[in-house]
Amino acid sequence: MTAKDFRRIALGMEGAIESSHMDHPDFRVGNRIFATLTHDEQMGMVALPPGEVQQEFIRAHPSAFSMVNGAWGLQGATCVHLESAEEDAVGEAVTVAWRHAVAKGPTHSTKTTKKTKITKKATTAKGKAAPSTRTLTELLAPYPREVQSLARAARALMMAVLPKVKETVDPNGPYITYAYEPGYKGVVSYITVSKQGVKLGVARGSSLPDPKKLLQGSGKSNRHVVIKTPDDLETPGLRQLVRAARAAWKKERA
Repeated sequence: MTAKDFRRIALGMEGAIESSHMDHPDFRVGNRIFATLTHDEQMGMVALPPGEVQQEFIRAHPSAFSMVNGAWGLQGATCVHLESAEEDAVGEAVTVAWRHAVAKGPTHSTKTTKKTKITKKATTAKGKAAPSTRTLTELLAPYPREVQSLARAARALMMAVLPKVKETVDPNGPYITYAYEPGYKGVVSYITVSKQGVKLGVARGSSLPDPKKLLQGSGKSNRHVVIKTPDDLETPGLRQLVRAARAAWKKERA
């Protein structure tokens, strides 16, 4: 099957919409992601209930489904190998993922429970932020050593170019974000890690000047630069793009 088929199935779920997360397509219900496509749309992902349900799909269709590496996979994230997948199997998996997302409820609820308040108080005690649920080392562990080194070098560039930025390791996906306020609106740049290398993401990249023609991607807002070697991090114009993303964020907040 193709990415077009996958998209058609995902958008066929009641209440489903297509959005984007770190410059790749995702499919949501109640603002909760239940399926995604990779940047190149060569592979899909479904967020299945972890454990036996996920393993049943992998056992029944081993060429079509596999667990995503790391903690994300243990939480139910399951790769869909589109070229090897049959539409009926993918349709069933997407339906299960959609039902799982619906059962969890929308992510934008404004209700705050006592448990949430207690947790928040504990994490802000003595002025210290709560520890990340996943470290950079844990995120990078499944990847080849050269990719790990490349990601760390990209991280060093971000920290050098963006003064006083807050770095966050995504608890599920292969992302490291750099932000100046909570939420996606505060993100100015990010790093996406894959087995092939890293992508240095630029928030609001679709509206930024790019005289060197470095930016890639087709998302509504974000763009990225593919980094395959350490020398790519020295490409003229790269640091200026990251700085421009920060300037655009500041202008929005002015």
